Amino acid sequence: MSSGAVPEDHPPRGREVDLERQVSNLLHAVSELGSLARDTRDRLEAVAAELRSLQARSGSGGHDGDGWGPRFAAIHADFTDHFRGSTAEVSAKLEGYLPDVHRLVGVGGVVDLGCGRGEWLTLLHAAGVGARGVDTDPRFVAAGRARGLDMELGDALGYLRALQPDSVDMVTAFHLIEHLDTEELLALMEAARGVLRPGGCLLLETPNPTNLVMAACDFYNDPTHRSPLPPALTQYLLSTQGFGDVEVRPLHPKASPMVPTRGEDAVAQLQELAVQALFGPQDYAALGYKLPGETR
Repeated sequence: MSSGAVPEDHPPRGREVDLERQVSNLLHAVSELGSLARDTRDRLEAVAAELRSLQARSGSGGHDGDGWGPRFAAIHADFTDHFRGSTAEVSAKLEGYLPDVHRLVGVGGVVDLGCGRGEWLTLLHAAGVGARGVDTDPRFVAAGRARGLDMELGDALGYLRALQPDSVDMVTAFHLIEHLDTEELLALMEAARGVLRPGGCLLLETPNPTNLVMAACDFYNDPTHRSPLPPALTQYLLSTQGFGDVEVRPLHPKASPMVPTRGEDAVAQLQELAVQALFGPQDYAALGYKLPGETR
């Protein structure tokens, strides 16, 4: 280079490497911020949806599309008495599950989803079994707490997700799953399996649509029901969420006014089919077990 030449205006190589590193770090930080923003948005949307559901069920919000709203919330307690039956009637039906409880439940206790008036929690408390529940109706929760029951106001799925994994012996839900859409039901099953200890049980009771009167009429006495769940479907969905040894139990047949028919076998068989279709089990229970050795 001659003494009169203009020096080249290029930074040293070390400075170029440093700038490239800074740019790379900035790009990585931007990517992480974008991922965090998307995750935060998804969480906010989930919280907002849950809040809308709770508001509707507590009577402080608007109609949520499944029959719930402030007007129905105002009559919900009376509706339950009218169509679900008295506390004594419901308790008598639930007593049939106590042998399962004594077989399965230890220190982990029972979690009851949609515990309502607290009949099941009351039975468990009387049997010396640790139990707690969650419900969206503030009047039911307040009344249960006044009787000394461990009840929390909230959403079943959110309640499950806040529990410790592998900590519960039994999760129960009586006449809850017919209120859920498919995604909500699968999420509930998944969350229940997460909180159950290995060998623990998820017990679901729901109306039985193989009873034609139930499928065609009685199911729709509750305007917040979505659709009946055939036993085979509930059994299948439980198996897809990792539950084993799934058992389906038909429950609560109606008393039939039809008298036995004497005569040809074909007539008797036809009558039996009619009796089962019209007066057979009105409900069924599906029990699924978390596989031994499985942890969340």
